Amino acid sequence: MKAAHLFLVTAGVLLLSALSATAVTLIVDGASAAPTDQFELPISLALNVGDEVAAIQFDLLFDTDVFAIDTVRIGAASETAGKTITVTPQPDGTVRVLLIGFNQNTYNEGVIALPDVEVLANAQTNLYMVTLANVLLSDPFGFPLGSQVNPGTIDIDAGEGEGEGEGEGEGEG
Repeated sequence: MKAAHLFLVTAGVLLLSALSATAVTLIVDGASAAPTDQFELPISLALNVGDEVAAIQFDLLFDTDVFAIDTVRIGAASETAGKTITVTPQPDGTVRVLLIGFNQNTYNEGVIALPDVEVLANAQTNLYMVTLANVLLSDPFGFPLGSQVNPGTIDIDAGEGEGEGEGEGEGEG
């Protein structure tokens, strides 16, 4: 009886340590832009050996005073896995993204979603972080998976340099 109990405890500890040892990584790319620019900001999935991700949900967090994201298109890795995308604007201006399929297909590494970012005209020169929150990943059987996020930064150059009539140029002479 003691041997069976010890075996079950050991097996449980090994299983828990295996599940928590690795985390799937979601990566938000970075970009450089100016006010009124529009661009896509890829979000990618990086897997460890043995990871099987079948569904993904996250909230896309960004400075809503600087950026607008009205559209998020499905990425190639999501299409390959037979998933569809649902995008829901949140009351705070951020965006919730759900990538699922009525299948047990798993993801390969790659781009899972492509937010279309617009830099608002009043954006100031600065580095702005774009990250993911409330990340939920599941395996083909609906069990949750651990995750980590590598946020991206968007470098905005509002062109605030030397104004007219300033700087060096030809002088009187």
